Amino acid sequence: MTETEVMDHVNDNDLFLVLYKGRKAIGFAGSKYLHLEDDEKKNAYFSAAVVSSDFQGRRLYNELVKARLDEAFALGFDKITTRTQNPLVEFTIREELKMRTNQNFISGYSVDRKLIPAVFGRRLTEKFQPCKYDSINEEYNKLDLNRGDGYYLTFNLKRQDNIKDNRVVGCI
Repeated sequence: MTETEVMDHVNDNDLFLVLYKGRKAIGFAGSKYLHLEDDEKKNAYFSAAVVSSDFQGRRLYNELVKARLDEAFALGFDKITTRTQNPLVEFTIREELKMRTNQNFISGYSVDRKLIPAVFGRRLTEKFQPCKYDSINEEYNKLDLNRGDGYYLTFNLKRQDNIKDNRVVGCI
């Protein structure tokens, strides 16, 4: 990410998380909370999340997803949205939602994926990082990453009346 892109993601977030190793920031993630007038559902938009390449593979991105989902659930959101070129983003959110379904935080969810040509204007990552599911990887192989294609993902949550509040409070 360029410095301008980082600053665009730092500004205007309703929730902003930073991971530190000592005094050095090694990752961040944000969420913006939206309520569209023509849509009764409240929407948590997951803005950029980045973990330094030196610290990837340690499930830190998963922790950033968990923390943002915990907050979205606690605030009663019905939808989670994000834009991405990375199948691991979709995979991680799906896995966390599956876990919450198994734990009865929600009764289920569905995913809508919309391809947006050149939405990012460039390739965001140097290397394509596949996930464990070929069906997800196949969809991301359809993107022209150099042009900046990406997907707009909408995770529609099927909520229950007796949602548990499992929000993590404090630092990651």
